Amino acid sequence: MSEISPWISVGALGDAFAPDNNALPMVSDLAGKTLTLNFQNGWSIEYGFRDGGKLNWRGTAGEMLGSNGQETYTVTRPRPGIYFVDFIKAAERATSVSMVFDLNRGIFTALIGQLPTFEQANESFLKKIAANKTLTGVSGQFLSGAIDRPFAAATARHALTDELLGKRIYYTYSPTEKYEHIYLNQNLYSWQCLTGCEQGLGDTDLCHYYKIDDSLYWFVWREKIVPTLGVVMVDLLNLKTTGKIFGYAANDFGAASNFAVGAYAQVICDLRA
Repeated sequence: MSEISPWISVGALGDAFAPDNNALPMVSDLAGKTLTLNFQNGWSIEYGFRDGGKLNWRGTAGEMLGSNGQETYTVTRPRPGIYFVDFIKAAERATSVSMVFDLNRGIFTALIGQLPTFEQANESFLKKIAANKTLTGVSGQFLSGAIDRPFAAATARHALTDELLGKRIYYTYSPTEKYEHIYLNQNLYSWQCLTGCEQGLGDTDLCHYYKIDDSLYWFVWREKIVPTLGVVMVDLLNLKTTGKIFGYAANDFGAASNFAVGAYAQVICDLRA
């Protein structure tokens, strides 16, 4: 029987994933562009993408009016006209923003994720159950909208999907790091580490699925044992993923670790086929 690895911090996980990884290369396609995102909830935010991975933003309508900031962003392109944009909000505690820009249709979906405080993460599962809370302390707010045009009732949106349900997929992140996912239902998936720094570990965690394009999905998970937010785009046409993992660098609930990931995908079976 293989030995089970100990639970590690997200920072240590990032260190293990870094060598010879299968992440998509960063692209500079957005550098020099200014895009206005008009959210369904009435927000309007102007994003100015600069060289060197710098991003200036300012709120121009809704609750964001008058707010502004500068961030350091990353961007990958899983398919032509579709981008995964990600950054940590410099002025907020343990908060990241991940966005899918669908320039082909002029729409986007955004996720604002926040890690729990020490007190939130250490609240017992029984107390959370009694209070009707999710077992994970990682929060996630999904928002949709239009790019460079007003959001209207007829504006298309990336919709929740059940197309991944029942699939069992192996993901190879690097020569040493390999995981298995089984997508159980609209709210839960199971994972285990087959080889690598978490070998033998696994769990069933809260998750979310959005369809971006044909055979292209935005998969988000929120872990409950080690507070972790995973955000990846799963391309089952090209059998490749791109995304990020966000959590605390160490178990002291101090600095955050936000690192890019990507994997080659192998569909083992589809239990609903």
